[in-house]
Amino acid sequence: MDKKEAISFLKQSLSEVPKLAELPYNNYEYPMWYKTIEGVLEGVFGKDSSEYKNFSGARVSVYVLDREKEEYLKGLKLRETALLSIIHTHEILGIETKSTAIAGLTPKAFIAHGGESPALRKLKSFLEALGVQYLIAEVEPSDGRLVEPQVTRAYEHADFAIILATKGGVIDKNKGVYYMAMNVADELGRGREVFKNRIILLLETGVEPHTNISGIVYERFAPQSMDKAFIKIAKELKNWGFIRAGKAK
Repeated sequence: MDKKEAISFLKQSLSEVPKLAELPYNNYEYPMWYKTIEGVLEGVFGKDSSEYKNFSGARVSVYVLDREKEEYLKGLKLRETALLSIIHTHEILGIETKSTAIAGLTPKAFIAHGGESPALRKLKSFLEALGVQYLIAEVEPSDGRLVEPQVTRAYEHADFAIILATKGGVIDKNKGVYYMAMNVADELGRGREVFKNRIILLLETGVEPHTNISGIVYERFAPQSMDKAFIKIAKELKNWGFIRAGKAK
């Protein structure tokens, strides 16, 4: 099975999700379904690939007593999201060709975000597929540094910034709109000073733009479908010379 056939198989597997959602939590079809997918991903992409890790890691490990069905559906949803991410990534990049980091150069992206979210997980998986290393200040080794020096160090090692502006805790009740988290707004302003034009702003649908994004071209996205956002990233990285198209092996 080649990569094109694997993606077709994943699409077929995705179509089985509604049927699986109707089954009892302890059915035998679900384990068979996801283990078969894991086998295909391991065989085609490898066990160390982002495709395999993305799907294999999308699970609920332990079902909570009296909430088994709810936990089952949650786990199924996580695997469905992982499948969508894998399929969308390969459709954006092209199945026959794969955008790869230029030989000898590993691009590094600083990511500013408002907290763990499905959008952040999809973004990280997409960057891994591109061969781009991402830097998130709070998860990088700190050596005892305070928050500000830690962020500064992450900036120093990054080539560009991606600002993932999801719905933050700030809401204008009169207008009924959301704003990005304050730390994300701060990093947007700071990122403009550090990276100049090498900054990518992804703005979740429903989030009101801040005044400090004036002059920045941004891309809207919905967490359930980030295709346009990923296309934006790929185009910018090609324009900056960080990735190029090459024949898939």
